[in-house]
Amino acid sequence: MNEIHIPISDDLKNEAYEHAQKRIEFEFDRAGYRARKQRVHMIWIGTIGQLLFKKYLKEKNIDFEFEFQAGDYDKYDFLVNNKIIDVKTSGFEDSRGYKYLNLLYPADQFATGLRKNYEYCVQIFINGYQRKARLLDRTKCNEGIIAGYIEFHKIKEFKNNHKRWWGDDYKISLGNLKSVEELYLKPKL
Repeated sequence: MNEIHIPISDDLKNEAYEHAQKRIEFEFDRAGYRARKQRVHMIWIGTIGQLLFKKYLKEKNIDFEFEFQAGDYDKYDFLVNNKIIDVKTSGFEDSRGYKYLNLLYPADQFATGLRKNYEYCVQIFINGYQRKARLLDRTKCNEGIIAGYIEFHKIKEFKNNHKRWWGDDYKISLGNLKSVEELYLKPKL
C-alpha cells in the first residue's frame, strides 16, 4: 500500500475548526458522545480529512467538485469523473501510530451511501488525537495520511461480527485498501 503523507497547516486546521463550529448546530450525536466539545472535535477531524483530500486533488490537478456546507445533508463529499467519493477520517495517537487501525464504516451510513451511489471510500488518518479524552490536540496535529481507498460496494464484504462500539459494523484492514494513486489512473468514462 502506497500511503500519501500530507502536512497539515495551521490555516487548514483553523478553517476546519471554524467549519466544525458551524456544523455542530446541525449534527446528530450518532456516536453518543454527549459532550459538545468531543462532538466538535469529531467533526473537526472529519473536516480536516476532507480539506486534506481537497488539497491532494488540487496538487494533482484533478478536476473535482466538493460539497462543504453546514445545515443541510450533502449529496457527496467529492465528485471526481462523475464518481462519488466518500472520505472517512480517523485520528491516531502519535505514540501508537495508525498502521494498527482499520477503516470503520457504520451500517446506516453504508446503506445511505449505496442509495446515493457512492463509488469509492477513501480512508485518511491524522495525528494528534488523544484517544482517552476523545479530543484532537491542535499542537500535535501536523500530518495526514491518505491510507488508500476501497470500492464502496465491496465494504459489505467486511461485515464485523465482533462489533464493539458505534461505527464498526464494517471493518476493513488497511491491507485491503488500494493506493489512492490507482483511483485516478482509471480511464474516464
